[in-house]
Amino acid sequence: MSITAADVRGQDADPRREDQYRAEALEIERAKATTAPEVRCDGGESDHAELRECETRDDDNAHAKGNLEQKKIAEAELDREPIDIGDHVQDRDDPDSTMVVVGLPLEPANEVTARGDKTVADFNTDYPADDDVVEVVFPDRTDVEIEPLTQYGYPRSRIEIVAHVHDRDGDDGGAE
Repeated sequence: MSITAADVRGQDADPRREDQYRAEALEIERAKATTAPEVRCDGGESDHAELRECETRDDDNAHAKGNLEQKKIAEAELDREPIDIGDHVQDRDDPDSTMVVVGLPLEPANEVTARGDKTVADFNTDYPADDDVVEVVFPDRTDVEIEPLTQYGYPRSRIEIVAHVHDRDGDDGGAE
């Protein structure tokens, strides 16, 4: 709904120029009021320096610490190289064996079943429970097929890339 000069003058049919300016100024103020950042009291950050009655700057604010941890995880995700099926990877905790990526489930580690009723997160408590999962096999040089090999799920943050198989940037760096 727009404010017009006629609205400012009380429905007068012949608006003056200053009434049009006032109407435009009112319309801008209304737009600012509806698009201004809302004040959040749910632990989200306020865009204002002063504290609201529900905000705190206390370092013990658990929600704020959780938000900071999520931000760190997100930044770490941006720093990670993408993994593709076929890439050669290794375990950061035990780098002696090279593994081949055979699966990238969409579910997080706390939802991917590893053995019995335990999840990948249950077996990897030092890593984020909501981490992505990379399914790998441990092929030997003499293996002629990957299919019969046992697959293991690892949290993405536990995996390092040894060699990419696919070319992602078009510089002939992969086998594709």
